[in-house]
Amino acid sequence: MTARENPPKNKPPLPRTEPPASPARSQASAPAREAVRSARRPIPHSEEKSWLASAWARHPLVAMVRHRPRLTFFQGLHSMIRAGVALPIAFSELSRGAAKDPFRRAVAQVGEAVAAGSGLAEAMRQQPRWFEPQVVELLNAAEATGTLESALARITAQLEEAQRMRWRAVSLCAYPAYLLVAFIFGGALLDTASSLMAAGGKGDILQVFVTHFVQKVLTVSSFGLALFVAPLVLALPALEPHWEGLRMRLPVLGRFHREQQASRFSLVLGVALGAGLEAGRSLQLALEATGSSLLRGRVKLAVHRLRSGASLTDVVEWLGVLDGESLQQLATGERTGDLEPILAQVSRRHSEAAMRWLRTLMFVVITLLSVFLFATNIGKVVGLQGGYQRQLNSLIEQ
Repeated sequence: MTARENPPKNKPPLPRTEPPASPARSQASAPAREAVRSARRPIPHSEEKSWLASAWARHPLVAMVRHRPRLTFFQGLHSMIRAGVALPIAFSELSRGAAKDPFRRAVAQVGEAVAAGSGLAEAMRQQPRWFEPQVVELLNAAEATGTLESALARITAQLEEAQRMRWRAVSLCAYPAYLLVAFIFGGALLDTASSLMAAGGKGDILQVFVTHFVQKVLTVSSFGLALFVAPLVLALPALEPHWEGLRMRLPVLGRFHREQQASRFSLVLGVALGAGLEAGRSLQLALEATGSSLLRGRVKLAVHRLRSGASLTDVVEWLGVLDGESLQQLATGERTGDLEPILAQVSRRHSEAAMRWLRTLMFVVITLLSVFLFATNIGKVVGLQGGYQRQLNSLIEQ
């Protein structure tokens, strides 16, 4: 795709990029060949620990548990910076209780590094477990441009939106939880009745019920453990691209993930550009924020296209991460110089669409779970009735 003509001089300039490179045609495909070689290259043993830590941090439950303290920290840091409090004092206040909290210990270590003369982003970079690369790069650019307060405000708003979306997802899981409780108690009662009828009414009712209840709990616990481990298994480098490709093709689940990726991409891209970060680096951070291994694998080639003269809209269209309406808004923002507010609007629209598809997905899951429980319990009731009828007939024959 060729680059578009430069806009007229009386229009705002496009996002800042590095000077276009001038490689030969044979060198133009080097990023693509390097990406293919990197994808096929096995992970060295030294990187396995790093990969496991990254996969663990991206686990939905782990991310949710860690999200709240991070949000509270950034809210407090933004408030103190806005009030004119010095960074060492701010970190001293925000790290209270570090002896009992690993995150606050990390905050204290960042504060010590800042007090020793290190930059904020440089100090946070030493704590990759708690501070994501996107956040660190945004703060690095904000320090260089003197916009630290506004960057912290944008990061806080981003974390608050992610928190709202997570709690909405949790609230949608309440009804399936009720169904599982009904499955445990109701199934245990029906199994107890079946066991007593098969034994001719002999046996301790409470003991039989407890046995079947424990069996049901173990069954549900095994299913829950499998769901907990699944994200870690699917994050394996050999499985992640295949799972992502399959997931994107599923009717409802795929649409939810596409909307979620578009929302994250738009939000981080707008925040990075608003913080004064170079366009190529902003694009890289936005693609990494999507969590998509397929999009992360195209980072080098996308940045190469952008720095070779293609417009940002052209590169995003080639990536396929945004739909037609969002691309039109992106092109408008790029031509008018209003990229940050327009990208924030695009992110909100995709976030709302993602929640609608998540509700649809939960409705499908609830429906399938209800049908399964209804069918199994009705089968047990029919079996009980048949057993009772057989016993009644045998008594009549005697």
